[in-house]
Amino acid sequence: MAQLRMALDVLFLVVLGSSLQWDLGDAADGQGTCRDCSAGNVMLAISQGTVVRRAQTLQQGSHLLRLEARLATSMGMQGQSNEGRDRTAGGSGQEEHLARILSTVQKLAVGVVNGTEHLSEVVATALSSMSDEMKLIQNGINVSHAEDQGEVDRARNDISKCDEHVQVVNASFATTREETHSTCRSSEVGFKQTKTNACAQYLAAMQGLDPPDCAASFPADPQLVELPGMLICVQTTAAWWRDFNATATDLAASCDAASANYANKMLSCNSAQTLYEATFCIYYTELTGACSMYGQCRTSKIAEQQEVHGDVMVAETSRKAEYTAATHIECFLQVLMAKPQQQLALLQNCLSLQVSTPQLDITYHAVPAGMGCDVSPVATLPCQEPWLQERYEGEKWYSN
Repeated sequence: MAQLRMALDVLFLVVLGSSLQWDLGDAADGQGTCRDCSAGNVMLAISQGTVVRRAQTLQQGSHLLRLEARLATSMGMQGQSNEGRDRTAGGSGQEEHLARILSTVQKLAVGVVNGTEHLSEVVATALSSMSDEMKLIQNGINVSHAEDQGEVDRARNDISKCDEHVQVVNASFATTREETHSTCRSSEVGFKQTKTNACAQYLAAMQGLDPPDCAASFPADPQLVELPGMLICVQTTAAWWRDFNATATDLAASCDAASANYANKMLSCNSAQTLYEATFCIYYTELTGACSMYGQCRTSKIAEQQEVHGDVMVAETSRKAEYTAATHIECFLQVLMAKPQQQLALLQNCLSLQVSTPQLDITYHAVPAGMGCDVSPVATLPCQEPWLQERYEGEKWYSN
């Protein structure tokens, strides 16, 4: 079991994230006193703070693997092949390191309880530091869990944000222009009717000329004896023509004014129609473009969500394994640090301990339903036959 103690001592460096300033074997500390790499010296170095801690165990990489390889050599495990170490190097990082540490700590705890192992004061001090590191690892796991949950939530929210492509399309401009045009055309009907009535009255008056009958019987070659009668007719007819001239002049003016007003209104409505059709074309471009971007956005973001879920599921499983291992390690450390009369009960508890990790569960979201994007409002375009029938020819004002 002495080899197990040495294994645990070296594995402390893994958990503490330490970077030794010497090599295992013949080594010197530079300006200071040369020390060998016995377990006692290593633990003493840790307790005196001469080992620099790294911020994250995950960053140790090949350094940890080298320590483990040297550990295997120091424990007389020369039979382990390079191939086996290569498989170890291809593992899942901190999860595998913790699993190996757990195995070593568990064996040491069993040995201590069985009386085949004894902890030195140096090792006991290092065990206390190791317990602190397990808490740091668990805290880091909780932080990583929160970050991944945030990523999963973000992936869902990014899909929902695709709706913004549709929300920015404003149909109100086209709708307003349509209403303006329709109102104008309805008003145009009144102008047309006024013009029609005024000019009809003028035409009826001109077509219904009915001067005095005497004017129709004027002789083509009057004689002197007929002149007095003709003069009386002229005087009578002159009064009639004077009255008719005033009426006809008023009717003509009314017809001309109504015709001008109608022409101006028609020009105004034609301009409103042009503006309406142009605005609708802009709406068509914006809506079809937005629907295309909306579809592409959802396709892309849904694929990203699937990728995020896949990555997070792997990380979630690894985190739970790491948390479970760290919890078990803490449990066995408590066995090692407890009073002898308490150790057996604590060990039995550790051996049967079932670690629950619901707090590390990730809530995965279904793909949020989108608001959709409907291009049917722009299915037909200005001047196409369906458009003319629906927007113009089917309106009441068109037939009038």
